[in-house]
Amino acid sequence: MLAIIQAQATHLRAGEITAKRISDITPTYRITLTTYTDQINGVQANEGANSVKFWFGVTGVPLYDVKRTKKFLINAGTMCNVYDTTFTFPAQGRYTITCGISNRNANTVNLQGPTDQISFFVETTILVNGSLGMNNTPVLLNIPVDTAGVGKRYIHNPGAFDADGDSLSYRLTAPKRDFGDGTGKGGFAAGYIDPANIGDNRLAEDGSPSSFRIDAITGDLIWDAPGRLPVNQYQVNVAFIVEEWRKGENGSYTKIGEITRDMQIIVVETPNKRPILSVPAPICVEAGQKIDFKVRAIDPDNNRVKITTNSGVYNVTPEGTNIEYVAPNPAQFAPLNAIQSSPAEGTFTWETNCKHVREQPYDVLFKVEDYPGRTSVQLTDIKTVRIRVIPPRPIGLNARNTERGVELRWQQYPNCNIPDDKATIVVYRKEGCSNFIPAQCQVGLPAALGFVEVARVSVKDTFYLDTQAQNGVIYSYSIVALLSTSDFVSIPSVPSNEACIGSEIPQRAPVITNVSVDKTDAATGEITVKWSRPLGFDANETKGPYSYKLYRTTGISGGIFQLVATIPTNVLATAADTVFVDKGLNTVTNGYTYKVAFLYEGEKVLAESQVASSVRLTVSSDAQRVRLSWQANVPWSNDNRRHLIYRQSKTNPSVYHIIAEVGVEAVNTYSYIDDGIDRYEADGVNTIDMKVDTSYCYKVETVGAYIRLPQFGLLRNFSQVMCGTPIDNTPPCPPTLTINELDCENLDKELMCQTSSVSNVLSWSTPVSSAGIVCRNDIIRYNIYYSRYKDETPKILAAVDRPTPPDTRFTHTKSIEEGFAGCYYITAVNSLNIESGASAIICKDNCATVEMPNVFTPNGDGKNDTFSPMRCSAFIKQIDIEVYNRYGLKVYESGGSNILSWDGKNASGADLPTGTYYYVSRVTIHRLDKNDETPTTIKGWVELIR
Repeated sequence: MLAIIQAQATHLRAGEITAKRISDITPTYRITLTTYTDQINGVQANEGANSVKFWFGVTGVPLYDVKRTKKFLINAGTMCNVYDTTFTFPAQGRYTITCGISNRNANTVNLQGPTDQISFFVETTILVNGSLGMNNTPVLLNIPVDTAGVGKRYIHNPGAFDADGDSLSYRLTAPKRDFGDGTGKGGFAAGYIDPANIGDNRLAEDGSPSSFRIDAITGDLIWDAPGRLPVNQYQVNVAFIVEEWRKGENGSYTKIGEITRDMQIIVVETPNKRPILSVPAPICVEAGQKIDFKVRAIDPDNNRVKITTNSGVYNVTPEGTNIEYVAPNPAQFAPLNAIQSSPAEGTFTWETNCKHVREQPYDVLFKVEDYPGRTSVQLTDIKTVRIRVIPPRPIGLNARNTERGVELRWQQYPNCNIPDDKATIVVYRKEGCSNFIPAQCQVGLPAALGFVEVARVSVKDTFYLDTQAQNGVIYSYSIVALLSTSDFVSIPSVPSNEACIGSEIPQRAPVITNVSVDKTDAATGEITVKWSRPLGFDANETKGPYSYKLYRTTGISGGIFQLVATIPTNVLATAADTVFVDKGLNTVTNGYTYKVAFLYEGEKVLAESQVASSVRLTVSSDAQRVRLSWQANVPWSNDNRRHLIYRQSKTNPSVYHIIAEVGVEAVNTYSYIDDGIDRYEADGVNTIDMKVDTSYCYKVETVGAYIRLPQFGLLRNFSQVMCGTPIDNTPPCPPTLTINELDCENLDKELMCQTSSVSNVLSWSTPVSSAGIVCRNDIIRYNIYYSRYKDETPKILAAVDRPTPPDTRFTHTKSIEEGFAGCYYITAVNSLNIESGASAIICKDNCATVEMPNVFTPNGDGKNDTFSPMRCSAFIKQIDIEVYNRYGLKVYESGGSNILSWDGKNASGADLPTGTYYYVSRVTIHRLDKNDETPTTIKGWVELIR
């Protein structure tokens, strides 16, 4: 056990321990303690924490006094402190490094108090094992200082980066405390409460019960959403563990370490809405390809925002110093640390190379924080983009039969600038041709295809001679590059193209030219299949009767073929016997693959065509756009052509307009994003505004050709029809709010005294655009926020979600004593549960005066029997009164309540005679501003008549 002890309070907010091996000969590590301390309430304590003591649980090793090596401000409220030293472990083994520091902050609501008497305790475990190679713990690049808002989804991600490329996983734990200075041991702090169980109104942003969780894969710590306590601000302490797993020689994973981060989350009541980030889906590229994408942010309140990012791919530490986490060149992001108007965007670029290849993806964290002004609390949103870099695939594979064997040739593999023993080309072979088309970043060859490894050659080679191939057998070859990233891990590339020997459109075999979807339906779909007559057919060589047999299998990657039709033929060019319309298919869900056999003398097979599939279109939703991608498994080439995109007309569903002609190269470029713009003007311009939650239907026409059979010309085939719906993650516009006015001069005093309540009537409208941006109008709810006083943070008062669409009017009924005083604002919520920014805050105050009558008649007739304010108790918080007769003697007094109702009796309960009486009253009125709620003295006279 290694312990780090500090005796003085530092008002710790967060911290963790990391370890980096600094020798490849001895198990020597640099051990670093990083803490984040409260710079507002804990400055004095932190200034005194210039050193700590590291204790190593090894006999004969003394205590080390270690100075703080650096400290730097993260922001105005947080200081980062770094303590580190080196230590050589005496032997292989598993070591747990611990750190106990006194004390935590006071008033933490989810630990058993007093919390400023609970120590701060973190621990890190490392496995020192020579057989597993060098081992460094991950570094946590994202600083834990963001604030949470009540009812707002909170996300933190540690930004963990493992320079060794080990796999990381995440799990929750509970905060710990140490068992005493010098022990190096600790246990869970007493009374820990899950943050999801704290406060009232514990609801997530989507209305479901609140939850506190961590994503085991991405490390996103999500609190959706903090509950409400009867204070404007509170804090919780939480902890989670980052586990480190290493892949061994046998392919299994061994846990080699873990880090605990203990952190504090400050929760505030705020009307500010958190900004929203939009990032791309996970990305996979082959080394050598450039990554370039946009990160966008929008703030529902139209506040300015700043987009920041961290990851090991930038080679920058949290404090901004350069370090080499990845091989050059690192990624770039621009603009860096710029405050922009909403909506804002930044651009991520990375020129990848082979040294960036690793088995685990790179996590790139993006954060947006808003700038709501000095009176509001900043909120954030965090999203992570996972980037996987794999070896570049070998290209240009071709095969040729020779007398010596099958010659394979391919293009020179990219110069990866890595040692020769770290890169290999693996040659695979199988009988038959599968026409396998790998998906993007689908590394290696699936075992189900039946490929067998036949050789390994240097990555510098471009030739291999297969002398074991048998004459007359159809073979398919593919090659895969294999790059080693450690002693135990080798990463395969996407396989090269297949090269078939003995299958190059055999003589006397039919040639499939079309597999085109004519009708898209789940039960009555249709596909037209066309083929040629047998190439080089000579009737003198074979005898009839002749026929074609058409076979089909479900899917576009091959499988077990079933006979669809037998078509007799006389092999005449004038006969329409090379076309078949396959009906009764489920073309909505399935693609289909076909092959054609030519038979003679009844059932003798002369030759079979190569297999060819239908075009399969995939559609996915995007923000105000629809993404399309397509593929087909065919013997001809659809590469380096221009494919056509069709979109269905909304006014005439039987018509499909060409909206784009897409230039494609390899299979992974078969994609298009429809943003509504018609980029193909030859058939007219049919640009549309893409509407959210509206379905748009598409089909694709591929264009291809047989390279060695130019007589067939261009081959055009249609995909099935596929529909997609754009989504819109922009919020509605902030509503425009009005409230009924209060006319104090003409207020009906008698009517007010007949009721016990008053009402504020709110009405509103929602603009169609804000700051030049068209807003969503699919509003399902309006949230009404209210604060009694103008300097308080409004809290949600009610939600208006009926009828459909919801009403734009709300009546807030209040007690007559409290009156009209209060402030309101309103937000709109759309069908994706995205809340708009706040409307303008509108406040209403009570009438500031109290009027007293000058006569009353306490005769028991129920009319004017008491001396009371003209508006009864309306707006009165407290009223005290002293009544004097004409001789200056006090005859009555009351106070301590908001009601005055003198019935003309003295303090003993006896009736006072008719006459003039004088009073001094001190009245406090419920006001909008607390500072205005001061007693006002009112002097006057009243005539008592019996």
